[in-house]
Amino acid sequence: MSVIAGNLFLYTLIIYFPALVANGSAPFVKNGTPIDFRRNFIDGRRILGDGKSFEGLLLSISFGTSIGLVYSRFLGLSWIWISAGESLFAMLGDMFGAFIKRRLGLERGQRALGLDQWDFIIFTTLWFLAVKVYVPLYGFLFILAFVFGLHLLTNFIAYKLGIKSVPW
Repeated sequence: MSVIAGNLFLYTLIIYFPALVANGSAPFVKNGTPIDFRRNFIDGRRILGDGKSFEGLLLSISFGTSIGLVYSRFLGLSWIWISAGESLFAMLGDMFGAFIKRRLGLERGQRALGLDQWDFIIFTTLWFLAVKVYVPLYGFLFILAFVFGLHLLTNFIAYKLGIKSVPW
């Protein structure tokens, strides 16, 4: 691998790391207050489900933003708000994924290959585009592949540790 490709992949991991942390921290909240207040959509199904809580959202944004605080020491103060927005958009993507899964009749914990892995990455990328954080095409394709594999691995580990009830 060339130095340029290595630097591109490292850059991509660095800029997406707050979103990865945010997305990975929400499952640690159990029995939070559902964002949809247990209400159903017009199709009679839950809007989001019990897995999307205010407490999980707050924890996720806090953890992702804390990465931005560390980054601000090296990359400038703007990374605090960039990471905060990135964390929020990652969670909005996760909620959008849950909304789509409910519309498809999938319950919490049911597998939706691709959607489960990429919803938060796509929304994070939209945030980056909005605030003009450079996302190279190869970096974006790399993070999609990386997150797909990472998601499968970490969910399997979380299942084995008893944190998740399903291995996906």
